[in-house]
Amino acid sequence: MLTSDFVRRISLRNTSRALVAACLAILLAYPADARAAPNQSKAPVRSESFGSNSLLGSYLAGHVARSARDSENAALYYRRALQKDPANSDILDDAFQLELASGAFASAKTLALRLIKRPGEAAIAYDFLGLDAFKRKDYAKADEYFRLAAKGTSPEEPTMKLARAWVAVAQGQSDQAIATLSEPSKAAWATHFETVQRAFVADVAKKKAAATEAYKAVYEKKPTNMRIAEGYARHLAVWGDKQQALAVLKESGAEDTPLGSALMADLKAGKTPKLMVSTVDEGLAETFLGIGQVLASNNGVDAAQIYLRLALYLNPASDIAKLELAEIYGNLEQYHKAVSVLDAIRETSPFRLNAQVRKALYLNALQKTDEATALLTALSEKHPKEESVLQTLASIDSAAKRYDAAIPYYTRVIELVDEPEKRHWTLFYQRGIAYERTKQWAKAEADFKRALDLDPEQGAVLNYLGYSWLDQNINIPEAFDLIKKAVRLKPNDGYIIDSLGWGYYIQKDYVQAVKHLDKAVELRPEDPTLNDHLGDVYWRLGRKLEAKFQWTQALSLNPEPDDVVKIKKKLEAGLPDEAGPHAELQTQPEAVPAVASEPQPQATANP
Repeated sequence: MLTSDFVRRISLRNTSRALVAACLAILLAYPADARAAPNQSKAPVRSESFGSNSLLGSYLAGHVARSARDSENAALYYRRALQKDPANSDILDDAFQLELASGAFASAKTLALRLIKRPGEAAIAYDFLGLDAFKRKDYAKADEYFRLAAKGTSPEEPTMKLARAWVAVAQGQSDQAIATLSEPSKAAWATHFETVQRAFVADVAKKKAAATEAYKAVYEKKPTNMRIAEGYARHLAVWGDKQQALAVLKESGAEDTPLGSALMADLKAGKTPKLMVSTVDEGLAETFLGIGQVLASNNGVDAAQIYLRLALYLNPASDIAKLELAEIYGNLEQYHKAVSVLDAIRETSPFRLNAQVRKALYLNALQKTDEATALLTALSEKHPKEESVLQTLASIDSAAKRYDAAIPYYTRVIELVDEPEKRHWTLFYQRGIAYERTKQWAKAEADFKRALDLDPEQGAVLNYLGYSWLDQNINIPEAFDLIKKAVRLKPNDGYIIDSLGWGYYIQKDYVQAVKHLDKAVELRPEDPTLNDHLGDVYWRLGRKLEAKFQWTQALSLNPEPDDVVKIKKKLEAGLPDEAGPHAELQTQPEAVPAVASEPQPQATANP
C-alpha cells in the first residue's frame, strides 16, 4: 500500500521499553483531559503539567504533544529529553523527525548528522541530508546520501529513484535520468509519479519530444487532474503551441483554478509562461510535494508533514506546499499554525485570495469572528464578484445566527450565477434557512423548492422543507413523502430520522413517533433537541420517568438558553394535557428541524 510504504520510513518510534512502561504508568495517573485524544484537546502541552523538566517529564510532555500532532511543542520537549539522555537513539530519532515536521531545519540537520553515526536504520535522515547537499549543489554527496537512504527503504517506494534521477539531471546526465524513469515501476501506484517526473526532467533538459510523450501519457489517464493539466499546458505554450495549451486548460477545467485562470489570462495576452518545473531544485521539490499530497489524502498525516516540509526546504516559494500544510493543520484543528502558514503565501501569488479566505475560516474557528469578518469584508470590496468570499461571509454570519446579515451575501452569490446548476443547490438551501429563521416563510419555501429543482436527491433540503410543512400543519401528505425520501437517502442520519419521528408526534401517532425518535437518539446521543423530543414522546406514552431522564439528559448537553427554560418547566410540571392538535408545542422550542452544522465553503488547495 502507498501510505504504509512511506510511513515505514517515517515512523516515530517509542523510546526504550522501560522508559515507556514508566511513562505510561505515570500518564495514566493524570486526569483524562491531560491525555485526551487529538480531537479532544488542542491546547499546547506544557511540561510543567507533568511536574518537572526532568527526562521523564520532558518525555511525557513530548509524548502527549506528539499524540495531539503538535509537532512544534513535541519537538521542544523531545529536545529537552535528548539533552538529558543524549545516548538514547530512539529519542534522537523521534526528536529529529519532529524537528523536520515543525520546519526547524538547522536543528534537524544537527540531529541527522548524529543519527547516521548510530547503528540502525536512518533513511529519513539520509533523505534530508541528501536534500541539504542537493540544495548546496554538492550533487555527488547528495547522490551518496540518497543511495544510503535507499538501503533502508522498501523496493516499491520510489522517492530515492526519483531523487537520484534529479541528481543525474543536475550532473548533466539527463538521458540517464529519463531512461531510469522510463523503466517499469516496482509498484503500480508509483507509475504516475515517475511519468510526471519524467515530463519535468525532460522539460528541464529541453528535450521536447520526451516531455510531450510523458505529459500526454499522464494527461490522457488523468485529464481532470489540475496539476497535470497546468503542467502540460505550460509545456505546450513554452514550446509554441499556445492554442493547444488553452484547449487543455479548458477541457480539463483547470481554467477555473487559481493557477489555471492566471495562466489562461497570460496566454490570451500573448505572454509565454514559465514551465511548471524549470530548475532541478524545483523538480526535486515537486517529488516530495507530490508524495506529501497523496499521503495527506490517505491519512498519512505525520509523514505528509515531513514530506511537505522537505519540499519547502528545497523550494521555499512553493505556495501549493504551504496550502497543503495549512490544510493539514486546519484538519488537526491547529488553526493558529494554519494561519501562520497561510500568511507566508506571497501577496502576488494566484493562491493569495484562496489563502485569505481560508485564513478567515480559521480565524472564525479561533473565535476571532470580528477579525475574520473584517478580512472578508475587505476582500469582498477588492473582489466584489468572488463567490467564495461572499459565501464565506454568509456562512460565518449564519453560524453566528446573524441571519439578516447573511441573506444579502447569499443573494449576491446567487446573482453572480448566470444559469444555476446542480451544484448550486446549497446556495438556495442556505439562504432558505436564513429566510426561515427570520420569519420570511414564503421566500424560504421558494428557495427550498428551487434547491430541490436543482438536485431532488438532497436529503437535507427534503428534510427541512418537509418538517417545516408539518410544523405549519400544511401539505401533510407531501411533507411525509419528502421526509421519508430523505430517510431513504440517509438512513443513518439522526437529524432526518428525528424529523420523521417528530412529524408523527405532531400528528399524535406516538407509537410510530417513538420508534423513530428512539433511533434518532441512538444515532445522535449528544444532541439536546433529539433527547428533548424523545422525552416528549415518552411522556405522551405514559413513560414519565423515562421522559424526565431524557429531559435531564437534554439539559446536560448544553441546549440553547431559551430551550433550557422550557425543558426545566417540563421537568417541573410535565407536558400539559392535550387540548388541540398543537397544544404540546406551546412548551416546545421554536419548531425548526434539528440539523447538522450548515455546510461551510471549502477553500480548496487544488491548484
